[in-house]
Amino acid sequence: MKHSLVKRENQQSLISRMRYFLLILLFIFTQASWAQSSAVQGTVTDSNGDPLPGVNVVIKGTTNGTVTDLDGKFNLNAGSEDVLVFSFVGFMSQEIPVNGQSEINVTLADDTSDLDEFVVVGYGIQRKSDLTGSISSIKSEELTRLPVSDVTQSLQGRVSGVQITSNSGAPGSGATVRIRGVGTLNNSNPLFVVDGMLLDNIDFLNPNDVESMEVLKDASATAIYGSRGANGVIIVTTRQGDFDTETRISVDAYTGVQQVARQIDLVNGRQFAELANELEQNVGNQPIYTPSEFGEGTNWQDQIFRTAPVNNITLGASGGNKNTSFNLSVNYFDQKGVVKESEFERLTIRLNNQYKLADAVTFGHNFSFIYNNQQNEPGVVGNAYRAYPIFDPINEAGDYTNTSPVGNPVAQFEYNSNNRNHSYRGVGNFFADVKFLKDFTFRSNLGLDLAFRDGKSFTPVYFVSPTQQNLENSISVSNGRSRNILWENTLNYLKEWDDHRLNLLGGITTQSFYTESLSGGRRNLPGEDPSLWYLSAGDLTSQTNSNTAGDWAMLSFLFRANYTFKDKFLVTGTFRRDGSSRFGRENRFGNFPSIALGYRLIEEGFMQDQSIFSDLKIRGSWGIIGNDKIAFYEGRPVVTGNQNAVFGQNEELLYGATLTRLANPFIQWEETVTSNFGLEFGLLDDRLIGELDYYYRRTNDILVGVPIPSYVGASNNPVVNAASVENSGLDLTLNWRDSKGDFNYNFGIVASTVNNKVLDIGEGNEAIFGGAVGISGLLGSRTIVGESIGHYFGYKTAGVFQNEEQLNTIPTRGPEVPGDLIFEDTNGDGVVNNNDRVILGSPIPDLIFGFNLGFDFRGIDFSADFNGTLGNEIYNSKKQVRFNTYNFETSFLDRWTGEGTSTTEPRVTNGGHNYEVSDRFIEDGSFLRLRNVQVGYTFPAATLEKIRVQNFRLYVSGTNLFTLTNYSGYTPEIGGGNVLGTGYDSGIYPIARTINVGVSANF
Repeated sequence: MKHSLVKRENQQSLISRMRYFLLILLFIFTQASWAQSSAVQGTVTDSNGDPLPGVNVVIKGTTNGTVTDLDGKFNLNAGSEDVLVFSFVGFMSQEIPVNGQSEINVTLADDTSDLDEFVVVGYGIQRKSDLTGSISSIKSEELTRLPVSDVTQSLQGRVSGVQITSNSGAPGSGATVRIRGVGTLNNSNPLFVVDGMLLDNIDFLNPNDVESMEVLKDASATAIYGSRGANGVIIVTTRQGDFDTETRISVDAYTGVQQVARQIDLVNGRQFAELANELEQNVGNQPIYTPSEFGEGTNWQDQIFRTAPVNNITLGASGGNKNTSFNLSVNYFDQKGVVKESEFERLTIRLNNQYKLADAVTFGHNFSFIYNNQQNEPGVVGNAYRAYPIFDPINEAGDYTNTSPVGNPVAQFEYNSNNRNHSYRGVGNFFADVKFLKDFTFRSNLGLDLAFRDGKSFTPVYFVSPTQQNLENSISVSNGRSRNILWENTLNYLKEWDDHRLNLLGGITTQSFYTESLSGGRRNLPGEDPSLWYLSAGDLTSQTNSNTAGDWAMLSFLFRANYTFKDKFLVTGTFRRDGSSRFGRENRFGNFPSIALGYRLIEEGFMQDQSIFSDLKIRGSWGIIGNDKIAFYEGRPVVTGNQNAVFGQNEELLYGATLTRLANPFIQWEETVTSNFGLEFGLLDDRLIGELDYYYRRTNDILVGVPIPSYVGASNNPVVNAASVENSGLDLTLNWRDSKGDFNYNFGIVASTVNNKVLDIGEGNEAIFGGAVGISGLLGSRTIVGESIGHYFGYKTAGVFQNEEQLNTIPTRGPEVPGDLIFEDTNGDGVVNNNDRVILGSPIPDLIFGFNLGFDFRGIDFSADFNGTLGNEIYNSKKQVRFNTYNFETSFLDRWTGEGTSTTEPRVTNGGHNYEVSDRFIEDGSFLRLRNVQVGYTFPAATLEKIRVQNFRLYVSGTNLFTLTNYSGYTPEIGGGNVLGTGYDSGIYPIARTINVGVSANF
């Protein structure tokens, strides 16, 4: 019976070597930490000589630091070559070299303009006060609180206008990112830019490597990326070392346990027997069970779920001399899944260096190598939901129980878990900066993204039941590779004189992408030992294979001008011209301009004598941005192979190839016209700061298939630029930060509304349907003009037929009987049919929100993050799909059993009238979740000085501790990439609740 998952020896060896490697690095880093340092003390005062408590005193380039006490005094262990950074809300920051000093006294000047804060923008940085676009910035300390493998999940509830939805709770799973709604019927994912490299995902990043993330939301911010910016842009800046600083060693590690946050309420054994008997009686059969023979039975969810560990460690080193700076990090992330036989491991090595070749010439690179090892669970979640609770996993003979009509979930672990995927990826860039003529900087940037993937799946011979068996063993192997090369050359001009500040940027970029995959399979291997898990060991006559490839290329020209007058009047103009191989020759190039204006009212004379506003700015932008995320060859005819047929007297199989898809060489860019109006303000010396934006986006020329007659012989509807969609709404960000003596506290809130409407879907299309629910081709989503994309569409219920009299007086769809659902005759024609289907809800929330709070007091710190949505619905498709008799959710206990017994839940049946697409399966998807809570303690500098440690912090954190929702499934977060059919829960991998203990130290 035993065919357990075989852990291959070379994988064990690799993991062991990685762990030994990390231990060796930790030892080396620890030894290196015994560098010469000494205590530095002093007092910080304001311009009136009064002491300032709560001032942040940090060693530049590190997270090591302290805060001043009630008397404005501080004590910090620092090296002679260190630079101390003093910062406090409402005051100008100062940087002071230690230079061997043991006492440093500082006076901070008032600062209400915040002019010296910089934000990363496309192809450069910009003063925050000069920004005319809508940009949100998240710093590293906010990104590392969550134990996630995908850093985008750390943005959840932290940035207005951004919705992050976990695709699954499986180890290593990613998230769906939507910035200001869904603006296309095609791919709505944003563009990611990591240290200048343009990418489609950032699931490889170690969160500890990230210095900041900027989310670009309007045309003024994204137009510099032209055709890539219609869905928003997320810029990631990784950590860098500093010149002329001694080496700093850091260790960040946590370990934790994960559990399923909630289980689905399913009936027990006795209840199942009662419902199954009723079902048989409702179709004219005799009862088949004696309910009193069964008790609670088997909770199959308990059989597949487990308490699973998660571990993460990052070792880092940074520093530099006069001509070189470096930042090195090694990260190992290991997450076992809460579903058995699922896990994810990742090893990441990053090296960011800069070299001063001359006073005006700098060369550098930011590069990371990533190795992933992932095992996928064998699809047991759906079977655990449907399996009969009256069965035990193992029968009296010690074999796996026949649990037909579904497979035995425990047996699946035994026989279907030999499924692993590996990937090797190198991502980074090499750049050179040359400064000349005082105000000019030329940069050449070469970006690379090289990836290799392989997977192998073996299924042994086994027999559990006629519906769960495999008579011949089989092997499947897959390999893939991709190459993404980017070369950018830009020239920057920056000039400040009198009341003027001018920044000009021009450049030319080119990017090419290639991907290829190869897969094959064979059956009937001579044995089941892992040494035989190769294609050549299988039966030649059973072989299958596939080999596909694709490529695209782009050439771009870009220009941007930023002008500031008297730090008051702001102008930004951007233009980009993109040419893509995805389009035909006639429409290969597209132009993407934008213009933005800003006015800093706080600089006006009439604002100088008031004490309420510390900052006040209004801004507005307009621009056109594009979307190139379409199939590679929509504009070209493509030959399809394996069009085979038997011809001739000998009935020979002849191989053929032909054009099966109709191409449209005249397709052109999808264009999004965006307007944004924003207000930025600071109140009470910037203790309260906020931003309010109104946005309007209209996407025109969306590619959509146009119906053609079937006699044409094409396998697809040719695409044309025909559809149009608009999004509008408000984004709000508020942050309060203040100090009372040693007590520092903060509170923040983000909220966004999204109004989505389809304006056109092309000639010949009355509606576009999506969202397959798995029964007779039923589709639960519809997209039409005047409504939101992918709204739910079906019958509205009006109760349950109680008797024959109601059947004779209320319009029916036929043939209903007492106990069946009443579908509303919405058009009043006396008949219930497809014309009575109506909009049942939308997966798009009316409101996306998040809030956070925190404090620190004499080394103790606390933070909590919440996020949620309001106004969205979820389609519970797992409840609807019943091809046979399966287990029941507890909602079936409220079923109709006779007149007056229920007006909401119909009689028990499998399929038929009661399983049409209707609001019976629509549930409220609104929720409020405690995303993360963390409590930490940072040891005093005086204590750490004795052991030559600069900073040491211990913390405990909890993730997904509770969720308030009316949804009955595992989680109200239902992700997915298909915008035409989202929000369908067909049995998602559950989200885990996690408790972690961690440490952060610097030497």
